[in-house]
Amino acid sequence: MAAIGLAASLFAAFPAAATSAPAGVAPAPSRQPSFDRSQQSGIVVSRLRIPAIGLDETIRSGVALSVIDRGVAHWAGTSEPGGLGNVVLAGHRTTHSHPFWDLDRLKEGDLVYLEDGNGFDVMYRVSSTFVVEPDDVWISYDFGKPMVTMFACHPRGSARYRIVVQADLVAGRRIA
Repeated sequence: MAAIGLAASLFAAFPAAATSAPAGVAPAPSRQPSFDRSQQSGIVVSRLRIPAIGLDETIRSGVALSVIDRGVAHWAGTSEPGGLGNVVLAGHRTTHSHPFWDLDRLKEGDLVYLEDGNGFDVMYRVSSTFVVEPDDVWISYDFGKPMVTMFACHPRGSARYRIVVQADLVAGRRIA
């Protein structure tokens, strides 16, 4: 009974998304499966800053567990920061460096900064937070607009669900 109450309260705070991709959402042609060898690179490709939760972390290429264990990971083949598609980032909440510990604290309107390939900040604004099943990989698809999707296990200490925070591009040029 307590477990049912906990699950209900989680979904009240973060509405569950549909378990299938919304209409018009499709994988980017270059998006690689999570198990592809390209997901193991681990080279530093960017930086993520989220002032609302005090996050300032490097981003490494690939979403293999060995990369996620080192910090924030960029799903290879999804958009680059400032690009036209969906920049997809994964991170742990409670293990290893746990960069997404406070991902659930982000609110609509909070700002997210990603460094583009030229070292300039690109600004996004949080637009939604929701919870999905672990196999809902449609969150990594392109939604037809420039955005960033960040996800991690949910609730803290459990791999039962994934919390997803999406943010829309606000400014794609150097920000002072």
